[in-house]
Amino acid sequence: MWDWIESCLYWLKFCLAGILLFIIMVYCIAVLYMENGGISDTSDSTPVPVEINTTELNAVGKIFPGLNGAVSAQVEQLKYGGSSSRDALPSPVDYQYRGYITLSEEAAVRYAKEFSFAGAEPEVSFEIIKKQTGHHWKYSDEFEQTIIRNGFVGDVWLDGDTILFSVGTT
Repeated sequence: MWDWIESCLYWLKFCLAGILLFIIMVYCIAVLYMENGGISDTSDSTPVPVEINTTELNAVGKIFPGLNGAVSAQVEQLKYGGSSSRDALPSPVDYQYRGYITLSEEAAVRYAKEFSFAGAEPEVSFEIIKKQTGHHWKYSDEFEQTIIRNGFVGDVWLDGDTILFSVGTT
C-alpha cells in the first residue's frame, strides 16, 4: 500500500513541476509582451522609404549575386511591417528594393547575347529616385532567375546597359 502512495506522490510532484514550469513560461511571455507594448494592427502600416547610397554597390551584390559588371546603382529600400510602436508585438519585416543598375558595356553585350529577351512595359513607381524615361525595356525569365538571390522575388528588366528592378524579400 505504501508503494502505491509513494507512486502517487511522485506523479503529483511531477505534475506540480509541470504546472509550475507552465506558469513561469506564461509569465515570461507576458513580460515580453508588455515590454513590446501589447498588440496593434500593423496591416495598414505605411512603408518607410530609405535611399541606399548610390555609390555603394554592396546592396546590389547582396540582392543580385549572379550579376556581373555593375558600374553604378540607384537603389531605394522600403520597409514593411516590423512596427516600432509601443503598442505592438514585433512583426515580420519585409523589404522591397527598387531602382536602376548601370552595367559595363561588356556585361550589357554579354547578357544581350546570352539570354533571350522579350519586350515589356514595367509598372514601377519610386518614392525617392527620379524615374528614368525613354527606355525600351525587355524581360527574360532566365536572366532574372540567374541574377536574383534565393529569398528574393520580383522582376528585372534590361535596356542596353541599364537594369530596372523591383524585388522584395519573401
